[in-house]
Amino acid sequence: MRIADLVRKGHPMEQQVKILAVDDRYENLLALNSILASSSYDVISLQSGEEALRYLLKEPADHIAVILMDVQMPGLSGFETVELIKQRKACQDIPIIFLTALSTSIEHVLRGYHVGSIDYLFKPVHPKMLRMKVDGFVNMHLNHQKLKAQSELLHKRTLDLEETNRKLAEAEGKLIEQNLLLENWVEERTSELVDAHEKLMNSQEHFKKMFILSPSLMAIRRLPDLTFLDVNESWKQHTGYGDEVIGTALNLFRDDLNNLTKYGDIVRNEKVRYVTKSGDIRTALLSTEIIDIEDENCLLHVAVDITESLRFETEMARLAQLNLVGEMAAGIAHEIRNPMTTIRGFLQLFQENDRHMQKEYIPIMLEELDRANDIITEYLSLAKNKQSYQRPENINRIIESLLPLIQAEAVMSGKHVNGQFGYCPEIQLDDKEMRQLILNMCMNGLEAMSIGGTLTIETYQESEHVVLLIADQGSGIKTEHLEKLGRPFFTTKDEGTGLGLAICYSIAARHHATIEVSSSPNGTTFFIRFPLHSK
Repeated sequence: MRIADLVRKGHPMEQQVKILAVDDRYENLLALNSILASSSYDVISLQSGEEALRYLLKEPADHIAVILMDVQMPGLSGFETVELIKQRKACQDIPIIFLTALSTSIEHVLRGYHVGSIDYLFKPVHPKMLRMKVDGFVNMHLNHQKLKAQSELLHKRTLDLEETNRKLAEAEGKLIEQNLLLENWVEERTSELVDAHEKLMNSQEHFKKMFILSPSLMAIRRLPDLTFLDVNESWKQHTGYGDEVIGTALNLFRDDLNNLTKYGDIVRNEKVRYVTKSGDIRTALLSTEIIDIEDENCLLHVAVDITESLRFETEMARLAQLNLVGEMAAGIAHEIRNPMTTIRGFLQLFQENDRHMQKEYIPIMLEELDRANDIITEYLSLAKNKQSYQRPENINRIIESLLPLIQAEAVMSGKHVNGQFGYCPEIQLDDKEMRQLILNMCMNGLEAMSIGGTLTIETYQESEHVVLLIADQGSGIKTEHLEKLGRPFFTTKDEGTGLGLAICYSIAARHHATIEVSSSPNGTTFFIRFPLHSK
């Protein structure tokens, strides 16, 4: 019997039967949709095992009649996906048919049945045979749903009958006790009403005390005309407006764009500004709630003044910036003082001894001057707010163009470079800045290793990010130094300015990328994650 026949015969289908088709090739999904096209059920096309798992987590499994699963897929294979599906109790009974054009060996077939499939078909699949198999599983699914519904209905009716019999058995005894219970109920109800009245009076008294004594600005306004009914003492002290606003619809609060706020909206901790009676502009967090007062809908406003807190935060931020400027100034002075001391010593020596400047000392002095100039250049590169010229680029292309240079540096120092470049879509990158970041981090990795070490450069796509991984086999970074990485002038090398890694962090920030570090005595790994869609 076909699906449409079951529907015409009154089969209870609250929701259309679904068939999941999972294949990483779009043309295969089109073919399956064409073969299984029917108004009786819906074919859901999914292009990966991960997408199938997410669908099964979001959608109920009761309406899925069968799953058509491709074996060979990037990421999770068909076998791995089915194993995860069968671990979920709600999906254990869904029949699964494997479709493959590559995994045709008996070992793959046996593995397919082992992980829980019902059938294992080779591509190209005969359309009519596949349609008949799917129709058969759909019929079994519909019959199972029908039996399940009938069983639930029978169970419900049985419970109803049992409940009816129980009530009939108790009815006679209840009729005899009805008068006594009614009298007791009247007495209890009267007592409850008295208690409720007392509690209501106490509650109103507590609310009144809380309203009056609260340090927050509080006001009660009538809906829908938003006229003031009452304001508390904090409201009067902060705004300067007292009883003169009662009966008016004065609107004090404005948002960050200086627009009047909509008092009728329910808000939670919305940052607003208000102008006091004396003309001062203050800031508050506003919350509103609808309450009933004497059977009348009212709007309760509660505002917490944060003006002084914001001033304190601003001052703290200013002091933190001054502290950072001081640290950076100290670092620059320390780094530049060394080469300047060397040059001054030579010049003083020549001056005191009335000697001519010897040529062998001139390269040393020039080298020290170049070192000071490099420090200033790198600091300016870090400090200035550079404009990033980003456009769609493939990160693999940039790395491959730099790879010969990195390998040459590795060979000269007796080390190795291992590149593993996975599929990565184009993302917004500045070509020059990315070259600088990759070279800085790769050179740091090579310098951290001893002879014979291997530097690994790897790229891959992870969820909504493109990941660049750079791993060395050095001695690792100490735990107390990890939190200082990226700080200007911090370095663990004997020679170095401590600005190279800081520039890398600055470049990553301009690309909305994050840098994560994992380090152990066996080496250090940097993960630079670039978003697929730049904000």
